[in-house]
Amino acid sequence: MSEFFLELFSEEIPSSLQKSLREDLLNNFIKIFNEKSISFKKSSSFSTPNRLVILFEGLQKQITFKSEEIKGPNVKAPEVALEGFIRSNNINKKDLFKQKTDKGEFYFFKTKSKKLNTQNLLEELVPSILHKIQWKKSMRWSDFNLNWGRPLKSILAIFDKKKLTFNFHHLTSSNSTFIDKEFEEKKKIFVDFKDYNNFFKKLNITIDHNLRKNLIEKKLNDISSKKNIIIENNPKLLDEVVDLTDQPNVILCEFDRKFLNIPKEILIITMQHHQKYFDNAPKKGDTLHSSQL
Repeated sequence: MSEFFLELFSEEIPSSLQKSLREDLLNNFIKIFNEKSISFKKSSSFSTPNRLVILFEGLQKQITFKSEEIKGPNVKAPEVALEGFIRSNNINKKDLFKQKTDKGEFYFFKTKSKKLNTQNLLEELVPSILHKIQWKKSMRWSDFNLNWGRPLKSILAIFDKKKLTFNFHHLTSSNSTFIDKEFEEKKKIFVDFKDYNNFFKKLNITIDHNLRKNLIEKKLNDISSKKNIIIENNPKLLDEVVDLTDQPNVILCEFDRKFLNIPKEILIITMQHHQKYFDNAPKKGDTLHSSQL
């Protein structure tokens, strides 16, 4: 059994687009895999502001397509219909046989069973799946024809520890990606998702958005318990923050009281809508402050 691992690296994707993107793209892969009889044991999708990751585990290296009977026109249909059926299926008339059904007698032919390498099939399928991505908002840049949420910089694609090679607009897939979103001349080769995930973990970058959410919630609960303050539950705000950073950290802020002599609703709404501008706080990551003031 093998692993298929795809990373799309781009300029920062807004949090409002990330969730639907990672869910829709994963569902598109699952749909095509089911149609093409590509079985798998587990599928996942993750995202950071710059990285969209698709992961399939437990794929076979070869896919066997069993023979099947393909139904053609009725035996009483005009000759031109039969000729069209033969031509569209690239077969000879001698390959046909007649078979009665509850709706009459029809021409049929039986396909031959065949085996395809999963790697070759993936190299064919991935670009077509990427072409189907629908963005709520997209953009074009430079003289490229690609419409994407933000400029797409690289495609990392690996199956069975080997790189997949295909073209998608102006990009060619590889087994490497940028390791620093600020300094894009730094790239690294990876062989599988474990290698990739562990590398970024050492850089304090959490690829899995679910783990980032758990980390933030835990730190909020710790602060709530230690400081005896009430932190209002706001799932939408939490999901937004999770998708704003790949290095989450929670800090407790205080303001001079003279700045707080306005209705608390204004203070809370202001921080909720503008908290993303705390990206350059002294500590790495974003500040999440939804406490009751």
